[in-house]
Amino acid sequence: MPYRWLALATIAAAVPLSGCVALLGAGAGAGAVTYVENGGVANYYAYYPVSVARASQATQAAFSQVGIQYQGMIQKTPSEVMIEGSDAKAQRVKVNITSMATDVSKVNIRVGTFGDKTVSLDFQRALASQLGMQPTAQAPASVTPPAAPAPAAPAPQEQQTIPLQ
Repeated sequence: MPYRWLALATIAAAVPLSGCVALLGAGAGAGAVTYVENGGVANYYAYYPVSVARASQATQAAFSQVGIQYQGMIQKTPSEVMIEGSDAKAQRVKVNITSMATDVSKVNIRVGTFGDKTVSLDFQRALASQLGMQPTAQAPASVTPPAAPAPAAPAPQEQQTIPLQ
């Protein structure tokens, strides 16, 4: 007889926990759907035959053209600049411009947590318009990237970089 009460008490204690577990499972499922719907974590990049300084100036002009509010610029290294802003949906926008050679820059844009293809491609089109030239999805064959210092931390494995198409 006392074991019945113990069994009932155990079941009664477990019932609220199963609801929490179900809620956790539902939350994890919703996150997976967001990941798939947004095409995963994505950066979009293109190569332009211009210097980092010229690409930086044109990026700021392209920001205003597509409705991205400029928030600042950081000179990461002599050959790399990061420009930050936010779009109309209050998503964080990061543009990394890296010198591949004297007059070739790789412009990489990341919008929000998972990437936003529409905003990214609109930005790349506006940047091409500001520069008066069409970008390429691959670095020129004669250009080899400068040797980069070893990264402080490894890059996340789930991040994907996608060329402008």
